Amino acid sequence: MKPKKVPGIPSQVKGGFHDTESIHKIHNNQEIDSKFDILKEKFFDINKWGDYCKQGSIEFTLCDSSGNVVHRIPQIGDYIKILLAKISNPKIEDYQWVQIDMIDKSNPDRLMIQCRPSKLPGNNFAGKTIHFYAAGSSSTFVISKGKDYIKMAIYGRNESPNKNTDFLSSIKNSFIALGGMAGSSKIQWQCLADGLIGEK
Repeated sequence: MKPKKVPGIPSQVKGGFHDTESIHKIHNNQEIDSKFDILKEKFFDINKWGDYCKQGSIEFTLCDSSGNVVHRIPQIGDYIKILLAKISNPKIEDYQWVQIDMIDKSNPDRLMIQCRPSKLPGNNFAGKTIHFYAAGSSSTFVISKGKDYIKMAIYGRNESPNKNTDFLSSIKNSFIALGGMAGSSKIQWQCLADGLIGEK
């Protein structure tokens, strides 16, 4: 299966990929705008994303460019730290860090947030990528609406293991990334997409 060619989504060059989509059909056209407005509120409230994935224990936290937790609409340059499993008193290395490098609001019917694996906030010119995928990978989150539907989608591209780290972490990243490319991360992203769209 080949990756979908979606406007605004990076081209697939190497590594794994996924196209995760959830569509909610709406037969009453008058409800589309109101339901899309609700979806937009969920979409831009990143700190609550984990609440919508009932089947998993994933946690998302929006941070500013200095790494401080913030409760606002995301901005380009912000970070999202992701905890993939419930851990008591998690340490920095227990999180996966990504940085928002694109937010597109130019089309009122289609909104996008794109992230890439990153170094720790404040470490732009030093340090190692704190994510199991390499810095060249991307995750693009997209919400849209049509004449009879609203849609939440997540597109992963160029997902390769992060080896820009110490030896043991490199091995761990390879195992996690291979599991992700084999489908485990697809399940988590589907859970999030379904939860945000309100289908499950």
